Amino acid sequence: MNNLIESIPSLCYHFFVFVYHNMWGGVTINTKYTKFKIFMFTYWAMMLGIAGMYTMYIAEVGFTKKQISIAVTIFTISTFIGQNFFGYLADRFKCIKKLLILANIVGIIVSIALNFSDETWFIGILIFLWGFFLYGTVPLSDAWYMGVLEANGDGNKFGVIRGMGSIGYGLSGVLMGLLLKHYGWGIYSWYITVSTFITLGIILSIDEDDGGTIIQREDISMREAFEQIIKTKPLRSIVIIVFIYNFVLKGIYSYLGVLVMDFGGGPLSLGLTYFFDATPELITFALTSKLLDRYENRDLIFVAFILQIIRLSLILVFNSPVAIILLGTLSGFAFGLLATAYKTFIYEVAPDKYKVSCLSLSESIIGLSGVISAPVFGFLFVKFDGHMAIGIGLLIYVLIALSLGIRLYGNKKWNKKSA
Repeated sequence: MNNLIESIPSLCYHFFVFVYHNMWGGVTINTKYTKFKIFMFTYWAMMLGIAGMYTMYIAEVGFTKKQISIAVTIFTISTFIGQNFFGYLADRFKCIKKLLILANIVGIIVSIALNFSDETWFIGILIFLWGFFLYGTVPLSDAWYMGVLEANGDGNKFGVIRGMGSIGYGLSGVLMGLLLKHYGWGIYSWYITVSTFITLGIILSIDEDDGGTIIQREDISMREAFEQIIKTKPLRSIVIIVFIYNFVLKGIYSYLGVLVMDFGGGPLSLGLTYFFDATPELITFALTSKLLDRYENRDLIFVAFILQIIRLSLILVFNSPVAIILLGTLSGFAFGLLATAYKTFIYEVAPDKYKVSCLSLSESIIGLSGVISAPVFGFLFVKFDGHMAIGIGLLIYVLIALSLGIRLYGNKKWNKKSA
């Protein structure tokens, strides 16, 4: 089994090159978007090291499962606060680029500070800062180029750019897994430092005209944005559906490092899991425009639920690190479908004045599901095991999929005017 896992990385690079040239090679898109593609690649390559690996890192430095549960809760709460805060500032002052610069500078400082102490309280503070300043900017990273795409009539090209983030995420998982396997966790903070520094350089290289100041400054409040979500029925509906989906997904993935270790895997197994998660996103993101032309948003979300049901069921059956790794492909397909459906939908439906606020606030509300699920699934992992956590998540997905399926096939006319 170990030989199988170790043989996979040699195929990863060639696979991504093949997919890129065959799925993206024929896509024509304005060359002004090239820097945004590079930005997405480096941004998510950096983010993998933080959000993807920190639970296994703190387990390695001596955190107990209970302490890991607390750390995950801290991270999700700080992310929730950060998304709200940065979303508000972005709409109030129209300065997405400057906010991303600030966030990455803080991220570099935090990554370096990780070398100073292994004390639980100290690492807890750093995790909070990571969540607030770095993972809290995820909605901004999407809104930055979505605004440019919409301004140029290329809104359906969202997946072409976001797919580059999947490439960065997947390759970073393999690279980091190999580095940790051969050199140990001493390189962890430096990997994040370098990748964050590179991301900062890419952000600085993008001109303001490429997306920094798309709309004129307006005085708005988050209360107004929240009211827009509440009173817009399709917007409200999609936020609720994705909230439930994310509750289970985040609940399990927040402890993926612990789950992989419980199943007998290590850093390379975890890195490969993220690789196989990211791989299918290339396909779904590349086909974004065709999928949205042919199917309704809720059709794609329904399929995402079905794929997750199949994935969790098979993990319970096969019960091994290899199963977790390979079945990550289903999760990747599901994420690509879900992100394609709900992010572009929210951005299109939201009023012009509140587009970034509604997207950021929606992401924050959806992110709140992670805040709630972190202690819930942490309790399941601590008191029981990963099998119980996966089983409960599977049950929730089955119930929601049944409800969504009945509504979907009972009324296929769900669109921007009806929900």
